[in-house]
Amino acid sequence: MMAKSLILSLSLLLAVVARAQTADCLDRGFVDSLIRHYLTSPDGPLRGNYNDPRWGKYADSVLLICPDAAEAYQLKAIPALKSGDYETAFRLNNKAVQIDPANYLDYRAFLKCIFTKDFEGALADFNKCLESKPTGGLMDHSYRFFAGICYMELGKYREAEESLLKDIALQKEGDANRTPHFNSLLYTGLLYYRMGEMAKARSFFLETVTAYEQHPEANYYLGMIAKKENNTPLAQNYFAIARRSMKTGYRMNEDNIYYANYPGQITIYEIEKEQQR
Repeated sequence: MMAKSLILSLSLLLAVVARAQTADCLDRGFVDSLIRHYLTSPDGPLRGNYNDPRWGKYADSVLLICPDAAEAYQLKAIPALKSGDYETAFRLNNKAVQIDPANYLDYRAFLKCIFTKDFEGALADFNKCLESKPTGGLMDHSYRFFAGICYMELGKYREAEESLLKDIALQKEGDANRTPHFNSLLYTGLLYYRMGEMAKARSFFLETVTAYEQHPEANYYLGMIAKKENNTPLAQNYFAIARRSMKTGYRMNEDNIYYANYPGQITIYEIEKEQQR
């Protein structure tokens, strides 16, 4: 087995050396072709499977040819990120940012916000991103959305309100009838809930379930508002919807919820605890 692995490594090294001799690493198309060939192509050796134990080795192959391929550092970090090895993940992502901040600073900001809960650090990165791209975004959301979450988690509620309302305004683009992303509505509702402004919170949570009827968090927080108002039947109705939705597989529908807990995200345990009270 060791001999077979050694042969594979030598073969890969020879192929890398051959490519390196003709490399044009300033050509983005050439670097993209390396990424596809070694890592992401469905017809390649790994087929985009970052769980393959060879993933790091193939990412290193790209970096041997083009040491400043920022995307290779970011992709190499994925297994560490998903397994919770944040020290390794950030070391690699920091390198990607160092090489190409225009394209990788926002991703690092996202990781700080959602994965490591470094809200101050995330805000520092997002604010730099907003300076160059005021309407920019990633992961289906604007920078304002994530900045709003950071401010909320830091207890800076007015700054959070400003950011989250700007996020919604960006999505409406002057069309009052356009429905924003349901999680933009959810987090604006959650902000008002934490501020104790229950009428506004309810309004945004109701908008959330209008856009996404089975949203577990929105139904749960509507139940919590009803509970605060001593409306037990209504509270239990919302808790039942939240539990049924979660039991049948409905979630917040964010790409990374299986690897990191989003602020305000709930579990079936929390729902059932409220049902039993």
